[in-house]
Amino acid sequence: MTIDLGRTIADTAALVAIDSQNPGPQEGECAAWVADRLGGMGLAVEQQRVEDGRHNLISTLPGSGEAPRLVLLAHLDTVPFGDSWSVKPLGGDIRDGNLYGRGSCDMKAGLALALNLFEELSTSGVPLRGDLVLCATVDEESPHMAGAHALVHQGLVGDNDQVLALEPTGCRLRIAQVGLRWLEVTVNGRQCHAGRSVLGIDANHVMARVIERVKALIAGLGVDDPLLGPTQVTCGTLGGGVATNVVPGSSRATFDVRLVPPFTPDSIAELIEPVVAATVAEFPGATYEFGGLGAARPPVYASEDAHLVKGLRRSFQSVTGRPLESGGADGHEAYTDASMISALTGNDGCTVFGPGSSDVAHTVDEFVPLDDIELVAGVLNDLVANW
Repeated sequence: MTIDLGRTIADTAALVAIDSQNPGPQEGECAAWVADRLGGMGLAVEQQRVEDGRHNLISTLPGSGEAPRLVLLAHLDTVPFGDSWSVKPLGGDIRDGNLYGRGSCDMKAGLALALNLFEELSTSGVPLRGDLVLCATVDEESPHMAGAHALVHQGLVGDNDQVLALEPTGCRLRIAQVGLRWLEVTVNGRQCHAGRSVLGIDANHVMARVIERVKALIAGLGVDDPLLGPTQVTCGTLGGGVATNVVPGSSRATFDVRLVPPFTPDSIAELIEPVVAATVAEFPGATYEFGGLGAARPPVYASEDAHLVKGLRRSFQSVTGRPLESGGADGHEAYTDASMISALTGNDGCTVFGPGSSDVAHTVDEFVPLDDIELVAGVLNDLVANW
């Protein structure tokens, strides 16, 4: 059993050529292409409605039931292009051993690998000891991750499944995933003429104090996880005011908090809000609003004893002759569908391993190395053969 590398690379380029930006055109055209590709293999494809016009795709190769189900996750959407590309974002160009384009590593190469694994298995007749399931999901790149939530809430993926997201990890094992909480703070001051600023409350000034103190709070927590490092915070967006000569009556900021144990999305918010409240209280008459954005994402860990983790380590060693590395900065990258499924179910058999580096995901001139695709193909071949 061998995944067809040439077809996998061609499929990656074809998928990159489909615009599935989120926000933007979203996943419809890409989902139709994937459904046609699976249908061409003679495989049934279930369409799970997530929102109007947006469907997860699920296809299953049945096994004997001697081993757990292996669920492969691959999301259909990408982040927006951004500006200043030196190659075409939808070009799928190959240069110096890399395939370029938006979604090339995050994660259309992973999706192409899953499709070609299914094609090889559907034609070779290799017996499977456990069901092999492909879930091509929508909305992974949004704050809500609606596709992953739908898989869990409708019982299509559960706490006994072994779940692998073929996201870019630099061919390392993402054994742990930092948590994430997005927070929104609005400061309400009092608008007035800048020439009579003593009559107003400068909401931007208040917000500047809030940002400084929230950052100081997080920097002073003194918690450093051995795999994931410290909790971090970024003020991602900031805006307020209507004109240069007007004291701003309101200011809004959003915060990205990457959290590690023992903190949870709720507990980190409970630490931050009193700092906001105390800061705003120093400006009599000012008020604030505080709340979360998107889905709460706790830190998660896969177990070294999980069937999938042991299998990946064994297969990587067999294919490359070296141990599979894990831990480190990779776990600080974006939360994946596998992480969300782990958080929702308590399943410690969810992990991430795939081609391409998370350092170039979401960047201008995103690319995936062809060597990575070949390596991951070999590991998947061995993993399924020995499942």
